[in-house]
Amino acid sequence: GLDFTPRTPAMTREEYLQSLGLNWPREAVIVGIAARLNPVKDIATLIRGFALAHENCPQLRLLIAGDGEQMELLKSLAADLGVADEVCFAGWVTDTNTFYQSLDINTLTSLSETFPYALTEGARASLPTISSRVGGVPYLIDHGVNGLLFSPGDADELARHLVALAQDATLRHHLGQRLHQKAVEEYALEST
Repeated sequence: GLDFTPRTPAMTREEYLQSLGLNWPREAVIVGIAARLNPVKDIATLIRGFALAHENCPQLRLLIAGDGEQMELLKSLAADLGVADEVCFAGWVTDTNTFYQSLDINTLTSLSETFPYALTEGARASLPTISSRVGGVPYLIDHGVNGLLFSPGDADELARHLVALAQDATLRHHLGQRLHQKAVEEYALEST
């Protein structure tokens, strides 16, 4: 079971972005992921999907929390795809509460998972979530009801989901609220 007690972030979104040296516009829709930067997490597919979505939704930004052996490769990929200025590699983040509270959309792009803690942390923050359909993810996310799922490695499908959420704040709100409700009902300390 997880503790879903509401938490007050240490910084506001603006303060957090400033602490990372970012001057993103107020209307930016921030997509995020917290993961180790290694091949199984498939952050490359996230960057490819983001770049495709950004063509239609220039307000999108991508915030990546985590460290790992693929850092330089992923930075190069973002540069090659022309989105280096819209992608921030925040490195290892200890204050995950502030990180998640600064996002508009949570993502998980893993090729393999059991039951990812990153999704429940995003659910605690009532974040709409797009995840690869792997491992235990479908136990938490019902596609189209409380989140969106895509086939692992499919950047085009991921991009379509990013565009749908970037263009619809109401949909983001509803998916995030429903995900939070299901997570509390089925995975909170009191429930388990």
